[in-house]
Amino acid sequence: MTRLFVTLLLCLSSICASAQGMFGIQTGGGYTTGYKSRLTPAIEGYYLHKITHRLYAGGSLFYQRFSMLNTLPAYSSVKYGDVISIDHKSSYLFFSPKVDYGVGYRKYFHFHAALGLGILAGGTQFTNTHLPYWTPPGGTPYGADTIAVNTSYNLPSSIVRVAFGASQRIPTRGYWNITLSQEVGIMPGSLSKGINEMRTPYICFQIGIMHKYPLVFVEY
Repeated sequence: MTRLFVTLLLCLSSICASAQGMFGIQTGGGYTTGYKSRLTPAIEGYYLHKITHRLYAGGSLFYQRFSMLNTLPAYSSVKYGDVISIDHKSSYLFFSPKVDYGVGYRKYFHFHAALGLGILAGGTQFTNTHLPYWTPPGGTPYGADTIAVNTSYNLPSSIVRVAFGASQRIPTRGYWNITLSQEVGIMPGSLSKGINEMRTPYICFQIGIMHKYPLVFVEY
């Protein structure tokens, strides 16, 4: 996956060398807010073309991973077949149009928004279900155990993501900047199909590098 983004940056630098805009790559971690979440990686490569003095528009290639445990409400009397929890892990690659707006004279602070489609890049899901330990032939089931059932077929092959965020630019030598980015990604659709659907925002913090092309004046 890292090689993919390095290749993307090289292509952007060669194709867009004469453009007025910026390109960059950033990486970091994030977590979901609706369930018991584990910190997961996030990687993004992007190119933004200058529209006005402050407004940029372009595209983003964003890799995001989910890792969370959905613990269902406790039952007053648990019955056989009741779902206890869902252990969800999935990865998506998002292709998103992106807009960016710079604030201030030197535009060291930016706001951005993106809307894109994510393609499933892998993952597993296990549903922990309360089931009888043993059922004799023609008899009544007895005992109890929690059985993990593989329900990875409930992972959607594609999801939509809406993202809003802010970033700070720290100038270095030349036209390179260090970027610090904070973003909230909202998935309107479910991350798990079936009876127990899962919906949650994803908060992400990233650090990266960005190259901004200088303003070129053409004299006639």
